[in-house]
Amino acid sequence: MTDPATGVRPPAVARRLPGRVKRRTDVLREYEKFNADRRRGIPPVLWPFLAPDPDRYYRWRVQLDCACITELMTPGDCTPPSERQWRAPRDGEALPPGQVYCRHDEAAHAPYREIIEWGERREVGFPADPVEPPEWADAEVWTVIRHDEAHTSAFWKVTLACGHVEEVVAPTLGWKPDDGPRLAEATRVQQMIEEFERLLVSAPTLEPEHEREHTRRMLAAGWPIPSPARSCYTCPHAHMIVAYQRVGWLIPRNGAPKPECPPPPARTVLEHRLRRAEAETERLRAQLARHDEGHDA
Repeated sequence: MTDPATGVRPPAVARRLPGRVKRRTDVLREYEKFNADRRRGIPPVLWPFLAPDPDRYYRWRVQLDCACITELMTPGDCTPPSERQWRAPRDGEALPPGQVYCRHDEAAHAPYREIIEWGERREVGFPADPVEPPEWADAEVWTVIRHDEAHTSAFWKVTLACGHVEEVVAPTLGWKPDDGPRLAEATRVQQMIEEFERLLVSAPTLEPEHEREHTRRMLAAGWPIPSPARSCYTCPHAHMIVAYQRVGWLIPRNGAPKPECPPPPARTVLEHRLRRAEAETERLRAQLARHDEGHDA
């Protein structure tokens, strides 16, 4: 668990974990099938980098902060899995170091996180929307938002304050992050505020609490588009490694000399990590101060 005083999570510990280790032959068979499928779409010259032979991999068992225990493999046995980056299966984006995607159907809602960095842009073409509204849309609303002609939209990858990556739709095809969000007219914002509050009075359970709070923040800010925050669908299923157990090489080494471990990170790398950690700490302190001010008011 995270230390409530410092906000820092203690490092993962090496220890024996409960349960049984998967049979090596089963793991090897699974990897060889996976690798064969992967190599079909990769030129052979790239196999050592993108689809290496199984003799490079070392097996670990890890326990997550959700109490689940799973197995992972790393290219070498020097760096523990808790110090590596793993990828989310939904979009293949790298998670923050030490996090592993572990889906739980009963997980909490996707929280809103602040956007801290804008990344790559891509364009996607869409056909015209059908005349009949989908199940989730009211007929009157559908007439307003429906595209009666084919159109193209721009999607931007964004890094959220939690370290996860999501996508945001730009307000126009030519919009850039330097342009900043577009605000609604003040009279329209006031009208939206009144309509929203009337809606909550008539249907107080229409939206979950976190959605109501996000809507209020958006209205108070003038309804900026794109929003400065984005729902993170990775957060509910991203869990930290809290303990790990060594299992062994996927292909036994038979007394072969152990490969040398890479040297520790350079001082400049450590200083960069420290600056990022300090910046995140200051952001959380400012967020906490705003929270306390709101309650005092």
